Amino acid sequence: MTYLVIGLCLFLLAIVVYISAKPISMGIEARRNVKDTDENINEKNQEISEYSDNKNNSEKSISDEIIKLNNLKKKGLLSDEEYQKAKDKILN
Repeated sequence: MTYLVIGLCLFLLAIVVYISAKPISMGIEARRNVKDTDENINEKNQEISEYSDNKNNSEKSISDEIIKLNNLKKKGLLSDEEYQKAKDKILN
């Protein structure tokens, strides 16, 4: 009888571990995604601030600024609309 109770307890423990593994792994993945998102936001802010700093430098040519804008667009940090607005601002 004791072996039956111990076996039942081990079986229930295995079920609990199996059921809880999926939510735990989902939580870990969500935490990684939040961290990646924060890093992407920081990178975007840094790229934009570098672009703004370079924009104020009068030695930079228009073509250099457009190339930098294009690089930001290729990295996915600027949308097509943002790219076009910034490019129009530079050209005007």
